[in-house]
This record gives sequence, C-alpha cells and structure tokens, in this order.
Amino acid sequence: MRGGFNGLRRLGERFAACLQWQITLAYILLVTLPFIWLFFLVEEGGGQVKTALLATAFFFFCFSTGLVYVWSGRLVRNLGEIKHSVERFADGENPKLYGLEAEHEIGQLAQALNGAVETVSLTVRRLTEEKNRFETVLESMVEGVVSFDQLGRIELLNRAGEKMLRTSAAMAKGKQLLAVVRNQVLEDALSKTLQTGLPGTEEVRLWPHQPQIFRVTLVPIFLKQSKVSGAVMVLNDVTEIRRLEQMRTQFVANVSHELHTPLTSIRGFIETLLDGAVDDPQITRRFLSIVATESLRLERLIEDLLLLSRLEHHHEPVIGGNTLAAPEINRVRTLLEPIAREKNVSLVTEIRTGLPQLAMAAAPLNQVLVNLVENAIKYTPAGGRVVVTAQAREKGALIEVIDTGIGIPPASLPRLFERFYRVDKARSRQMGGTGLGLAIVKHLVERAGGYVRVKSEVGKGTVFSVYLPGIKAVAKD
Repeated sequence: MRGGFNGLRRLGERFAACLQWQITLAYILLVTLPFIWLFFLVEEGGGQVKTALLATAFFFFCFSTGLVYVWSGRLVRNLGEIKHSVERFADGENPKLYGLEAEHEIGQLAQALNGAVETVSLTVRRLTEEKNRFETVLESMVEGVVSFDQLGRIELLNRAGEKMLRTSAAMAKGKQLLAVVRNQVLEDALSKTLQTGLPGTEEVRLWPHQPQIFRVTLVPIFLKQSKVSGAVMVLNDVTEIRRLEQMRTQFVANVSHELHTPLTSIRGFIETLLDGAVDDPQITRRFLSIVATESLRLERLIEDLLLLSRLEHHHEPVIGGNTLAAPEINRVRTLLEPIAREKNVSLVTEIRTGLPQLAMAAAPLNQVLVNLVENAIKYTPAGGRVVVTAQAREKGALIEVIDTGIGIPPASLPRLFERFYRVDKARSRQMGGTGLGLAIVKHLVERAGGYVRVKSEVGKGTVFSVYLPGIKAVAKD
C-alpha cells in the first residue's frame, strides 16, 4: 500500500508542475488558430479595419489568457492540496480538506476523499482497538496459547506459552513444533488435529526429569469452505491439581486405614467376649480396657480431623486477643511433667523477660505447645532432656521446643507436617498418636500469621521453632 501511495505522490508532483502551463498553452493554441484564420480573411478589408481587429483580438487574447492562467492556477492549487492530503494519509495521518467548493467536481472529489479518509480511519482505529484488546487478553492468560498454520508452523505464542515451552515468540515463529519442544506425543496430537479437523486433549510431561504435568487442548481452525487452515493449542499446568488429587486419595486411604485399625481391634475383642470370654472376669476387664483405649484413640482421631477441617475452612478462631506466652508455657509444663517424670525425662522451661502479648488466642497456643512438647517427650529416651524456650523476636515471640531424642531422618523433614505422615508408623501408633498433631500445629501457627520450622539430627535430637507475631504486628498488618 505504501508503494502505491508513493507512486501516486510522484505522479501528482509531475502532473501538478506542468498542468497550469499545459492548460494555458492549450487555450492559447485553441484561441490563436481562429484569429489567424480571421486575420487572413479580412486582409483585403483595408489597413484600418485590420488594425482595429488586431487590437481587439490582442486585448481579448491577453485578457482571456490571464483568466485561464488564474483559473488553472487555482485548479492546480486544489489538486496540490488533494495530493498533499493523500501523502499525509499514506503516512498514517488523518487529513481533512477544507475550503474547496462542493458544487464543482474538485470540491466533490475533496468531499469524497474526506469521507473515504474518515471511513478508513474509523475502520483502522476499530481494528487497532480490537487487536490491542486481543493481545492484552492473550498476554494476561495463565494458560499457554500457541497458534499453528495448516503446515504445523508456529504463528503466535503468548507470554505464558513462552515460559511453558522455554522459548520466545520471536525464536519460535515459523518453526515446527518438534523444533521447539521435542515431544512426540504433542506432535502426534497436533498432526491428528490438522489432518482430521477434530479437537484433541492430552496430558503430557514436556520436559524429562521435571514433575510438571500439562493438559494440552487442541482445536482446529476452519476456513469458510470447512477446510482446516490451522490449529490452536492451549497448555494448562495441572501439576498442582494432580498433586492435590493424589493427596486427597492418600488422605482418604489414610483415614480409612486409621479408622479401620481400632474398629477391627474393638470388634475382635467384643466377639471374643461374646464367644464366652465374658465369663472370666480378668479377661473381661483386660479386653474392656483395650476397647476403651481404642475407643479413646478413635475419639482423638475424629476430633483432630474435625479440627483440621475447621482450620482449613477458617471456621476455627485462632486470633483472639492479648495472650501471654509465659503462663501458657508454665501451664503446659505442669500438665505434662508427670508424663515426663514417668519416662525419666527432664522437662525444663527457659522464658526470657520482655515477651510481647501475642495475637494468638490462649486455647490454640496451648494446643500447639501440648502437641510439640508431648511429641518431644514421647521420642526422647529415658535420661534425656526437653527444653522449652521463649524470647522476643521481631515484634513477636520465638518459642522453641528442644529435645535430645532419637531425631528425624533428613528425608522425612519435608513431609513432617503432612497429615498422617509418620517417620516410624509402628512406633507412632503404639504411642497413641493420630498422625495429625504436627499438621494441626502448622495450620494453627500459620493462621495466626506465624511460622513453624524444624531442625533435626538423627541420634542427637530435634528443635521445633515457632514464631508468633504480637498484637501490634498483627494490628499494623
């Protein structure tokens, strides 16, 4: 289009430069010929008649020539304005032609040109707005979008697609899919869509040794003749969704197992009693004691599950006022000291002064401390030591539970706060744990705006660090 406008511009320049003189010379020629004929016709009429005629003809000739010259100059100026407007329009401007008389053809041409410029400008503006809107939506999508032509060459790639395919739109444009990402499953799905015109869906791992899973949807693009002219590929990272689905499956399996074990034990002892063992008082008492223990375990498991559910749905109040850490730590020490003494484990508290009031309510704080200290006592052998420390830290309090227990293997540390995760399943169950205590601790602490960390070394002990913000820090946030 720009080349055509440039050609029109050059032609207009040459035409406008000589048009005025062409019109004037054409007029002189057309007027001179009749006067020459008239001159020879009246040559025999005498000198006076000839002189008068020549004077009159010369005056008329000069006057009319001047008028034609002025008129042609005006015509050339109007054409020059039209040429200049065409040049500006070719440069992307939106020119207007004013001052041209609409009743003449040139004025009508100017009005038609004004209308054409306005229509084209409006169309270009609307197309530009639609293009910008489309690009904004495309670039803001979290899904990767890739467009292909009918030969499978990449035509378009948005920002999310660049990250997923690990390339740039400039480098990928015009290339085949296999040249960008070497995945035969993806290539086969694209070829099938281009050949059959049918949409397709696949779940693939684009990169070896990477856990990312992508759900890929392919949709064909049709021309008016129902011929496939290309395809659009949408990539959606479903790694987190699949991980959550796996966690849900594991959670259901774990809950079923945890419920099944005590129920099986209770049913077995009851059936034994019904078969005649009830007649022996000692056996009956022992069996009923086991049934009571298993029932208590079931109750604790259900209570922990309900608490976790309330925490995840934010139905359990956690932040609730001006709690002091020192009284709660001392209260937990008084509660668990008999258990520690029975195991011959030393339970010590070291509380520094200047602790701020905590935003966490007293009941959740008590539950966090009980879970951590009770676990430390359980997994610390006789003669060991459990220390609970508290000190001010960053407008809050840092509480640490330090034990000299058996420690936790490094491989188990990342999963330690998962529901039903146990480092030693048999030993944990034997000690009466539900496998939910640390998960509850993590939920409670994070709901209060804090964090929990763990460091451990096998055979030397474990340190659980809990940071809880003070009232002023939470109010400021």
